Amino acid sequence: MLHVGVDEAGYGPLLGPLVVGVTAFRLTDDPEPGEVNLLKRLRGLVVRRPRDARASAERRLPVPVDDSKVIHRRFGLTGLARGVGLFASAMDAPPPATLEDLLVRFSELGPDSFRHIPWYRRLDLAEVPRYPWTGPLEDRFLGRNVQALDLRVWPLAAADFNREVERCSNKATVLGLAAGAAVLAVLDRHPGEDAEIVFDRQGARLDYAGYLADLFPFAGISKRAAPAGESRYEVELPSRRLYVRFATRADGCSLAVSWASMAAKLARELFMERLNAFFADRTEALKPTAGYTVDGRRWLGEVKPMLASEGIDRGMLVRSR
Repeated sequence: MLHVGVDEAGYGPLLGPLVVGVTAFRLTDDPEPGEVNLLKRLRGLVVRRPRDARASAERRLPVPVDDSKVIHRRFGLTGLARGVGLFASAMDAPPPATLEDLLVRFSELGPDSFRHIPWYRRLDLAEVPRYPWTGPLEDRFLGRNVQALDLRVWPLAAADFNREVERCSNKATVLGLAAGAAVLAVLDRHPGEDAEIVFDRQGARLDYAGYLADLFPFAGISKRAAPAGESRYEVELPSRRLYVRFATRADGCSLAVSWASMAAKLARELFMERLNAFFADRTEALKPTAGYTVDGRRWLGEVKPMLASEGIDRGMLVRSR
């Protein structure tokens, strides 16, 4: 059975891309849906929240994997890079070295998809931080009946986000479409196997039957019993069966979702690095921004003269929602 985690980074900011992350594992002992505990299986290789952050940052193993906001707050960009690098090592692949490398190897949307945006033309300059590498880990994962199968990031730049919001008239719908496209891409890469898919639930929404019907037209969709804070469904397709969970704060309880969250956050932070570098080169004493609303407005006020002088369309830069 496949076990798939889905999450996003950058849903709320004013600036920068929305990025969806997806991770996929193959569980070789074929567990029952809802009974997968990757943290327990990968004990010694992965840890949630180590008490001693400094010591953990210096060790090769275990590597902290958690909600990307928690990891970024405690360990910075290096912490996100370590988690993504660990996943790559478990796939017997080298860790990504730059944002360009990350998109080439772990995305359907490669660097060429962003070269028309001036601040994203040199994604090879957005370097992934270095850290103590774990070395290859594929055999150690397989020894716990876990195969790290796939990792994907799906970035949506501000202009594309704005176009989709205008088309859909709803920001949440845009996120749902991006997440759905990323999940379908992963499932298409690994056809024929049953899969459990865990989404981080957005807001207070509880009913996802219509959303799943749009993703999987003509499939049989039935609702399953679920604990508080979750919605669960079974999707019957001609060649496979999907068990889909929408869980509140899934990035804090599902390791697959945590890894997806960290991959999405790493990609977004690297995109923001290039955006900040581009505008800092053209605006004196400009402080960088993470892109969130209050500081994003401060930053926009400071670059306003430069936007006018270089004829940059605000719609290429600023989110409409």
